[in-house]
Amino acid sequence: MDIKKTDVFGGIGVLIIQLIINLVVYAFQKDNLILVIGILFALVISVLLVIIWTEKRKIRQLNDSQKQQEVSWEENKNKLLEQIGSLKEEIDALTLERDEVSCESEKFEQDLELYNNKCAYYIDTNSVNKKILYSLKHNKKCENVELQSLISEIEYIFRDDVFSKNAKLNTSIFAINQSNLYSIILSTKHSPGTIERLNLDQNSLVGVAFNERKVIYCGDIDNRKPDVPFVELDGSRQYKSILAIPLIIDDTTEFVMIITCTNRNCLLETYNKYQDVIQRYLELLCILLFISSDKEDEK
Repeated sequence: MDIKKTDVFGGIGVLIIQLIINLVVYAFQKDNLILVIGILFALVISVLLVIIWTEKRKIRQLNDSQKQQEVSWEENKNKLLEQIGSLKEEIDALTLERDEVSCESEKFEQDLELYNNKCAYYIDTNSVNKKILYSLKHNKKCENVELQSLISEIEYIFRDDVFSKNAKLNTSIFAINQSNLYSIILSTKHSPGTIERLNLDQNSLVGVAFNERKVIYCGDIDNRKPDVPFVELDGSRQYKSILAIPLIIDDTTEFVMIITCTNRNCLLETYNKYQDVIQRYLELLCILLFISSDKEDEK
């Protein structure tokens, strides 16, 4: 049998009340007013004490309930913080994965663009072939504009590559003249005055590339090695890297193409990537120059 505290205190209360009633009846029977007043006073005090004890008990229970709620809230808060931390880690992981996917996607787009450019250059090469065949068939001299357009197409290969974006480029074709010096016959940026007065000797980078029949590259002219055959012409140089590519036919250097760039450490990777295409363009350029010079000789 389960006996609760309220049942015990309830029984005691009934017993006390019955006892007080008996005392009051007894006092009235004895005509003892003082005893009656004392009993009533004791009764009031007892009731007040019971009320005070009951209220204190309620307050204690309320405090215990509040503490339990606070503990429950604290536990819930900690759980929520843990869930938030876990969600933040998942978000960070997803963000990192998204960035990796974005980088891979960007790389794929760049590779695709490079392949598209390469295909476009091969298509352009076919059109140049048709132009040469047309010139030979109709005994027609190639205009300087067509030659200029061809070296511009070569320059676009380097300009469109990701390693040279936002850089200033200049492409020039050097050939040996009657004074055994190397002068410009075509250029994308040099002015006519510069083309007329610029003559380089055998000790220059152009001369070494011409005579030794090899590609010469310097990615940082300002910090070049002593064995790089580069000669400063004046103080107005703006380019930082240079690439010399000789065109060799039957063990003879026909001309040297010089490409300069205002960025450091560029050009060479592009040349290695598109070497076959560039070589084909240079051969076509040589044929066009041959056709043009042959027509000049006929005059």
